[in-house]
Amino acid sequence: PFLQSLDGRTDVSGLDMDMVSPWNNKDTSERDVPVIRLEKDSDLRKIYEFGRKLGQGSFGVAYEATHNETQTKWAIKEVCKPAAGSSKVEMLEHEINILKQVNHNHIIYLKEVYDTPRMMYLVTELCSGGELRQLLQRKRFFTEDETRQIIRNLADAVAYLHKKNIMHRDLKLENILVKNSPDVDDNDRINIKVTDFGLSVRIAGVGLENILNEACGTLSYMAPEMMSGRGYSLWCDVWSIGVVMYILLCGEPPFVSKKKTNLLQEIMEKEVTFTQPIWATVSDTAKHVLTCLLKADPAYRMSANQLLESPWITGDTNVPIIQSNVLDLMRTQLEEKERSKTLDNLSLTSSNDTLAPKTASLETEINHKKTAKFRCEKYSNFCGTSTSTIPLQVNHIIKALQNI
Repeated sequence: PFLQSLDGRTDVSGLDMDMVSPWNNKDTSERDVPVIRLEKDSDLRKIYEFGRKLGQGSFGVAYEATHNETQTKWAIKEVCKPAAGSSKVEMLEHEINILKQVNHNHIIYLKEVYDTPRMMYLVTELCSGGELRQLLQRKRFFTEDETRQIIRNLADAVAYLHKKNIMHRDLKLENILVKNSPDVDDNDRINIKVTDFGLSVRIAGVGLENILNEACGTLSYMAPEMMSGRGYSLWCDVWSIGVVMYILLCGEPPFVSKKKTNLLQEIMEKEVTFTQPIWATVSDTAKHVLTCLLKADPAYRMSANQLLESPWITGDTNVPIIQSNVLDLMRTQLEEKERSKTLDNLSLTSSNDTLAPKTASLETEINHKKTAKFRCEKYSNFCGTSTSTIPLQVNHIIKALQNI
């Protein structure tokens, strides 16, 4: 069976208030979000005055609404209660439970939930700017400075989610809302909010036992490891950030295909390219970040925290584009260790020893050194600036190399 989100996103597994937000970035286990039962749907109209329609999904409609008592503006998502036991019920529960656990400036804020015999109503902050996709359609593409601002906020939200072991699994332009309508001719900051957590999941940690296999989300934003069925983790969201960034800068996705198998083949056989004329106006630093986000192998992929620390985000021009990380340091340490071993062995050798055995020993030592160096070099191209958020796959490699 296909999983479908509140706004019509489909699981493709097996398929070829204009008001100040009342939260901060403090990490809380769960917020106290009221769930209020009403006897009739009309009772909600006594609490809120419904206004213009904001959007419609496959089984939900969003409206702008004004709280009658406080006159504050909110958005209300009106959802017909799915049949008991259906996948839509599970997705609705996921969305509510995840939103109760998060409290971040760039994640949609859930105020309260109303439950009637027929409907569920989710009251969230109002984002009058609509979907980021709609803004992109009006602008055709964003400037690099605008993109940097959006991606910084998006990465901040994703890093926060990942710290709480939450995978969004459906990051895309349609699931990023704009808080206020920016004037395209002005320098207004674009304040974004991540929304639609119907496909999100909370895992127990980063161990191998928490690798997921169920493919879900939107094909053109889906990480290759999710499409391949070989298992994926938090790094699938980082791939989606890369796709969003690429589209913002040029107006087109980096890889295009209507079938999952063809798209996966294109990703695995081709690296991201910058052939459109517009890329001539984009900095090499931004292109480097994209290549790090859109690595087919998640072991090489930049994390959300590393993206936040990258020179493209921080503006630190004194930091080289390609950063050293713990793997580079380990390679150096291994080389020094092997060099010391070789020197020690040479110093313990008597001058009466024959040359042939020692030559053979040196060749063995040199070959061992080359093997260790290759193992490190194979993984030292991992993109990133932080040594504190290295992927799980690389941590296993580090431990193995330390035992050489």
